[in-house]
Amino acid sequence: MTAVASLDAGITTILDAAHNTRSPEHSDASIDALRESGIRALHMVGAPMDKQAWITHLPQDIRRLAKTWNDSGELVKVGMFGHLKLDMNWWKFAQELDVPLLTELVGDYNHIPAELAKLDLIGRKTIFNHCTRIPNETWKLLADRGASITVNPRSDVVFGFDDDSFAYQKATEYGLKPALGIDIQTTYGSDMFGEMRALFHLQRAAMRYRKLRGEARAPSAITVDAVLRAATVNGASVVGEQKSIGTLTPGKEADLIMVRTDGIGVFPVTNAIAAVVHAVERSDVDTVMVAGTIRKRAGRLVEVDVSRLARDVEASREWLAQACGYTPDLFRSM
Repeated sequence: MTAVASLDAGITTILDAAHNTRSPEHSDASIDALRESGIRALHMVGAPMDKQAWITHLPQDIRRLAKTWNDSGELVKVGMFGHLKLDMNWWKFAQELDVPLLTELVGDYNHIPAELAKLDLIGRKTIFNHCTRIPNETWKLLADRGASITVNPRSDVVFGFDDDSFAYQKATEYGLKPALGIDIQTTYGSDMFGEMRALFHLQRAAMRYRKLRGEARAPSAITVDAVLRAATVNGASVVGEQKSIGTLTPGKEADLIMVRTDGIGVFPVTNAIAAVVHAVERSDVDTVMVAGTIRKRAGRLVEVDVSRLARDVEASREWLAQACGYTPDLFRSM
């Protein structure tokens, strides 16, 4: 569901933070689903957050998955997801396998231990998500090692992770090129247009507050060009695909989208980049192509039975709700 919803919204590549990998079968099923959808994905295998879960296959099973998929020429590759786990054994294992390692970094909950910082384990293939409220020395460490950064403007605000130092802004000040993440598809939908707008407005608001409080050298307001790069080329770099995708360049693979500009909420267009960042919606995405294969044409997904998918998802939700004794309330205040 996440994969095809992303394709429908013009997202050709996802970094799939799977912190609920309860068995090898869970990994295989997830990868099969991603492959069937036709999306390009980096599936990050991680232990469940449920401390009661009995996990004996991780991280060892990632060796099998990496051997099977990472040199296969497939659109789906695998890496490791440490979540808030800063276990040096996991980091060493990721380096041994030469796979990306994703870690969530939120200053109030975790930090990079001094002994880990001393080891040569942080680099481009180490991806840090959120990166909110972390000290300047950590930013310098990430910049010096060339780490990859993702930020999630909407969820970081909702969860109360970020403040007006603003993780995106801190990353750019240290010379890093942060990519945009949506974080939770079931909460925010596969909506990169919404994420771009949130980044634009939150950065401008945060920097304006700092200026109004008297900060003489408050950072400049973000541009639509920077926002679009965060949603495209920076994301390609984070998943290690910058040589293949991210820009429309001869020799790269054909991951591209075409958007309509004749919608009532879009025309008249006076600047193409500003229109994409501020006006275009999922419904304006006409065509989506991944590695040269069309996945959406004339505003409709190709080879996807949406009605059947909806029935399957509804049945799954009902089963889960019944299993845990939850009664959905469509009008409950949240």
